[in-house]
Amino acid sequence: MGMTENVMEKPSLGCKVEDIKGCRKRLYIEIPFEETIPEREKIVLDFAKKAKVAGFRVGKAPKEVVEKIYKKEIDRKTENELLKLVYEKAIKAHNIDVVALIDLENIRYQPGEPFSFSAIIDTKPDFTLPKYTDIPVPKEDTEIKPEEIDQAIESIMESKATFVDVHGRTVANGDFVVVSYVGTLDNQPLSKLLPTAGVMAKGENQWILIKEGVFLPGFTDQLIGMEAGQSKTFAISFPEDWFLEPLRGKEVTYTVQLHAIKSKILPVLSDELTQEVAGLNKKEFVEAIEKSIKQSKESQARHRQKLKIIDYLLSSSDFSLPESEVEKEAEWLFRKVIVDMQQKGTPLAVLEEKKEEIYSKALIQARRKTKLHFLLEEIAKKENISVTKDDLAIAIHNQALKQRMEPKQFLKKLPSEELNALVNEVFNQKVLDFLLEKAKIEN
Repeated sequence: MGMTENVMEKPSLGCKVEDIKGCRKRLYIEIPFEETIPEREKIVLDFAKKAKVAGFRVGKAPKEVVEKIYKKEIDRKTENELLKLVYEKAIKAHNIDVVALIDLENIRYQPGEPFSFSAIIDTKPDFTLPKYTDIPVPKEDTEIKPEEIDQAIESIMESKATFVDVHGRTVANGDFVVVSYVGTLDNQPLSKLLPTAGVMAKGENQWILIKEGVFLPGFTDQLIGMEAGQSKTFAISFPEDWFLEPLRGKEVTYTVQLHAIKSKILPVLSDELTQEVAGLNKKEFVEAIEKSIKQSKESQARHRQKLKIIDYLLSSSDFSLPESEVEKEAEWLFRKVIVDMQQKGTPLAVLEEKKEEIYSKALIQARRKTKLHFLLEEIAKKENISVTKDDLAIAIHNQALKQRMEPKQFLKKLPSEELNALVNEVFNQKVLDFLLEKAKIEN
């Protein structure tokens, strides 16, 4: 560990900086006792104005009496105030870019002795920027194919699809079926053995699409060839890597009753339908779809190019990161994933089982994000790039539109943590837009 001592603003303020590891440092700070006296006097006077002392009106007791009665409280408050004032003075004098104060240690405040303590801090990393202009990025194909327009129209038409009962034939691929079923494991109802299994254990009048990979492994294959009103019992084996650990490698028996076979009917594209869906005639509707696809492909292309720029920046520089920032980012990412999984109905047992894996992935992502942030921050400083009120207003407006809310209402409900994340994202994208303009597009 290296230790250096710098000249301070005041010769009386002693400060030594010890390198611990990476961006973590320990400051040894000290000031003479006589320089603590003015701060203590100020606090004693403040106590004297408010102190309740027997035999005196409030605020009228002699200062010496108040100081004797409230010595512990005065000492504690003086120590706290001195810590804050002296720490800030030392940071300023050393010109240290602190990202986090980790801990305060070895605090000594005794009459007649120097006031001293040590502070453990994380600082911004010290690094040299790689060359960030003319970053090579591939040219992206944004040409629209006719089948892409057809697929987009079909997807929109899905919302107007109708379902009709199928008679006179058995279940085939592409059908929807309405079934009720119960699963058993070792002759015991799965719903009792494993309450977290949910629809894997039983279902009533459940709609299922007959398609490979949908629902449980091999379940829909067993329904092909069945007739409406028919029942069937069969066993399926869960794979060894199934997300719900108690079912891994297990064979579950299902008894299924098929209530109905349904076929999906898509409507015919017409002026009447497009007017109902989008308030446009058929020609205008197709043109709007094409424009939307074009914008989407261009946006995706820019996104992929920005990812190339990010990979280039991250691979072209190597420096230590402040661990407190990495841990804070990892914790935020971890909580976000957990909340998202809960909202999607993931059982608590599954969340508990995957907790370490989720945090491990969050930590890797946090390191990338933290490193990128410092790189982009340094580029922004050199290029005078900053987030304006208009930039933030546009971002809030776009996010509010996605939530179908008024911007003011959206902003009011947005937690401060998520607002900070939004500001960071706007900042990142603004710098990346600049880098993409300066990039070298290669065929």
